[in-house]
Amino acid sequence: MKDEKAPAPRSGRRTFLMGLLTGAGVVTALGARRTTAAARPSASEPRPADPAAPILYRRTEEAERYYRTLYE
Repeated sequence: MKDEKAPAPRSGRRTFLMGLLTGAGVVTALGARRTTAAARPSASEPRPADPAAPILYRRTEEAERYYRTLYE
């Protein structure tokens, strides 16, 4: 049998810093995920009308006639 030595576990300043950076990354990722989920409205909630948003479509008689002819 070979006498193989297991690698010594890392200890010291380098391991502490790696753990600290990993923990900070996890906290940042979870915090960012929670704020974006809270800011996004669910699909069932009606979206509030934004008065500053441009009107992209206005229902007119001409538009009604056009769409009626499409489906006839």
